[in-house]
Amino acid sequence: MKSYFISGASRGIGRELCKQLLNRGDRVIAGCRTPFKEGFLSNLQKTCSHLEIVQLDVNNEQSVTDCFEELERKSITIDRLFNNAGVIDWRNLHEVSADSFSQVLQTNLRGAFLVLRHALACLRPSSDAWIYNMSSRLGSIELRGNTQLGGAIAYECSKAGLNMLTKQAAIDLAENGIKVVSLSPGWVKTEMGGAEAKYSVEDSVGKILDITDHLTLQQNGRFWGEDGKEIPW
Repeated sequence: MKSYFISGASRGIGRELCKQLLNRGDRVIAGCRTPFKEGFLSNLQKTCSHLEIVQLDVNNEQSVTDCFEELERKSITIDRLFNNAGVIDWRNLHEVSADSFSQVLQTNLRGAFLVLRHALACLRPSSDAWIYNMSSRLGSIELRGNTQLGGAIAYECSKAGLNMLTKQAAIDLAENGIKVVSLSPGWVKTEMGGAEAKYSVEDSVGKILDITDHLTLQQNGRFWGEDGKEIPW
């Protein structure tokens, strides 16, 4: 049994990660903004003793600090961290508002940074700790202009920044034995991805877990797609 922490666990990919991990017998700590209002997770908890639901608002540094300090006080070790919480604005360069641009970066990049940094005390005791930053092909600078994807400029910038966080954190945390990668779940039928997306959330999460279960030290600090192929930065 591995111990997984998942941010943004109340919906979409985060919620499905909780479900599939619990079904296979792993321990899950589910971080969400309003833990007492999450009916799906509460129902899961009734039958899964290895699910813990915690309050976590990645936009609020005090919330992030309190969350991981409480886990540290309980001597909880995290083996796997899914840095999953995120938002999107599909508007392009000419349409997106400055306020929305700032909000997307705050949640997707600053929030991920806060979770990663404050979780370190719980990750260090693990003998095989991994951090999975949930990115997107939309964050690949090399792919911009080479595919039909694009347009959501705030989201693109936030994920490009997240990829740099992955690369630098993999370097900075190597001495602690903590590995860090970026993952793209593909285009998924969630609130963010929409009904026309390629993958069901169940299929996407299944593919993600198949990849994370088989990552090796040589794959640390890189960017991986749901198809198992490396994505260029």
